[in-house]
Amino acid sequence: MPTLNEAAFLIDKRGSPLEIRPAHYTAPGPDELVVKNEVVAINPVDAAVQMAGKFMLTWLKYPTILGHDVSGVVVEVGRGGSADQRFKPGDRVVGHAVGTYKRVNKLSEAAYQQYTVLRCSLTSHIPSDLSHERACVLPLGLSTAACGLFMTDHLALRKPKLQSREGLQR
Repeated sequence: MPTLNEAAFLIDKRGSPLEIRPAHYTAPGPDELVVKNEVVAINPVDAAVQMAGKFMLTWLKYPTILGHDVSGVVVEVGRGGSADQRFKPGDRVVGHAVGTYKRVNKLSEAAYQQYTVLRCSLTSHIPSDLSHERACVLPLGLSTAACGLFMTDHLALRKPKLQSREGLQR
């Protein structure tokens, strides 16, 4: 497994430029995988935090790593849980990185670095006919749509129930 990682750090909350620096490589836990990022999208939230960080995401400690939307190749899969059942090294995936979320707040789970730890539940395989560039924008679009449809202060629709995979033909 890789042991070297680099990241684009936001040094302080005053809106400084990002700086490329060495970063820790973090092995995945259960229900997690590590992805070597091929493409990282610039999410509007990331741009806003860089420009107005002291007013947004006040829980962040600096220097920090931003980024939510990644597309890349799996390099390591956590043991236990569902990650090692769904993913293997070499898989092409897209994921929603949640490192800056208040309940997470982990540099290893942010997108603006070579290797990102992703949660299995927020990661999906990319079809062979879809480029990393096109796949990378899916997390923002899907999460925006889900918020509008299901959050209580928006449309508050009931979430659909998933059917069991038993008996389904592939």
